Amino acid sequence: MKSRLDFTRLAELDRQFCEFAKLHRDATPRCGWVKTVRLALGMSSTALAARTGMTAQGVRQLEHAEENGSISLKTLAKLADGLDCEVHYILLPRSSLLDLVLKQSKEIHGSQLPTSLNGTTEKILDSEALSALSALLANVNKRGFWL
Repeated sequence: MKSRLDFTRLAELDRQFCEFAKLHRDATPRCGWVKTVRLALGMSSTALAARTGMTAQGVRQLEHAEENGSISLKTLAKLADGLDCEVHYILLPRSSLLDLVLKQSKEIHGSQLPTSLNGTTEKILDSEALSALSALLANVNKRGFWL
């Protein structure tokens, strides 16, 4: 896939991320989701092990790996399947993607936005403003933009 700035796609992703941002970022249980769901279902580690083709000790070790953040997505998905759950993986930006691009552009060029583009990203998301923004950043060396 060719790497290029696509402001329409950035705006669309920003809207989608707003929905995810409404969730609590620190909502993960201290002991991890696998153990929390397993216990809520009243399922023993032995039962989960049987459903996943593992040992009970292996399940407990993987629950600990999830708790300390060292579990792989593939392994987490296997455990989730044993619990009849799905894993949803997402990178949730700390700020809007459009803001990140504007900040980087300003660092590279030191330029200010045209007055029609000043304000919050919500105001920038209309097609006319996106066209103006695309023109502003057209001279950015995209290959070196994030270096």
